[in-house]
Amino acid sequence: MPKRINLTFKNKNGFFITNHNNKEIKLLITPSLFSKVSDSALEQLINSTNLPSVHSVIGLPDIHTGFGVPIGSVISSNYKNGFISSEAVGYDINCGVRLVKTNLFLKDLNKKDLESLSKNLSKLPLGLSNDGYKISKKDLDEILNKGINWAISKKLVSSKEKRSIEYNGYFKQADSSKISKKAKDIAIKQLGTLGQGNHFIDICIVSDIFDKNISKKWSLSKNQVCIFIHTGSRGLGYTVGKEYSSFFKNKNPICYEPFNTKLAKDYFKAMNACANYAFVNRAILTRSVFKVFKDTLNLGQKELSFDLVYDLVHNLATIEKIDSKKVIVHRKGATRAFLPSDLNKSSRYLETGAPILLPGSMLDYSYILLPTKNIKQTLNTMPHGCGRLVSRSVAKNLMSFKDLKEYMSKNKIILSGRSENTAREENPNAYKKSSLVVKSLESKRLVKKIARIKPIIVLTG
Repeated sequence: MPKRINLTFKNKNGFFITNHNNKEIKLLITPSLFSKVSDSALEQLINSTNLPSVHSVIGLPDIHTGFGVPIGSVISSNYKNGFISSEAVGYDINCGVRLVKTNLFLKDLNKKDLESLSKNLSKLPLGLSNDGYKISKKDLDEILNKGINWAISKKLVSSKEKRSIEYNGYFKQADSSKISKKAKDIAIKQLGTLGQGNHFIDICIVSDIFDKNISKKWSLSKNQVCIFIHTGSRGLGYTVGKEYSSFFKNKNPICYEPFNTKLAKDYFKAMNACANYAFVNRAILTRSVFKVFKDTLNLGQKELSFDLVYDLVHNLATIEKIDSKKVIVHRKGATRAFLPSDLNKSSRYLETGAPILLPGSMLDYSYILLPTKNIKQTLNTMPHGCGRLVSRSVAKNLMSFKDLKEYMSKNKIILSGRSENTAREENPNAYKKSSLVVKSLESKRLVKKIARIKPIIVLTG
């Protein structure tokens, strides 16, 4: 029974559990990873028990310190007298990841192809780019209010893609009128851009198949070329999050507003509009990547195809029913897991449940997982990645960009991107091992491993 920041945690059935304010706090984590969790992240998790009508607080294996609330956490509260918190959502609203499979295999790409792809992909609007897909103010409002449906109406995305997007790529509770002119002025320039920080475009191959039956259903094969895209609502979500944080009256220690106020409901509508924008942002960026592949590769008679495996959300607050009770669930650096019974009837995953995409570091494996019925123990929530071991400032000093690029090259990975400093901050040694995070999930029988993929080209912001 380890003692951390004056609280005793019991290791019980795969969870580290403690109590504060008569509220149970659970950490889904192995002992080795628990020892690496910072006191500041634990303190933030403990502080969240002070929020109104909280009844569940859970930390995930990738938990680390964030603004107000730790990244890698899920907090639920009662609907009627609960709260909404911009800090418990995160400022990159609907930061998320999508996995696209292609009809290419590793044997189809030689060294020159990979180098050319890396060079041409680096010309995309990466980093803090304002050189996005050109849209009008009317387009922006439709994107904010209709999400992926706008892209479908413009024939930028196939209508079948909706079936592979969480929430079908659209939140009807969105209202663009709840977003400021300042935020809209940023958003209109950034559609289809990557952003900085831990956002990335990875060209990968399926390295291992663990479940042949499910992989076959999902048309995943060994050595198949896939694309991972990780980005969100860009400057729009950040501006909306910061602005509403300044409006919220309750700021200590965590910024929040009681959900029964007009201001809270305005933020909820603005947050959903940002989430709609993020779905379209990832779709437009995928379209740009497809064009680079098509323009770069000489495939002869073979026609290139991209097919969306899944697009999921990381940072969001949603209204759900848990144990027949209506609750508000905040997931920050965490993703909702869907069993077949939880899915919309139009989902392509009604037979199996929806995939969980768990990215590793730029040098590590990423995993494709499937939730089991035990997922209810974590409010149907899974980690969004592997979590940092050290801060960005520390990571940046671990290695020069030249050394990092050579280190990646020795591991047969091409590193590219817009900012050398960002790449150094994302040094793979700054992250937990993905296998250890997955082990935490497997120890509770929360997931099944379906496949894992490894990067061959990494583009950071």
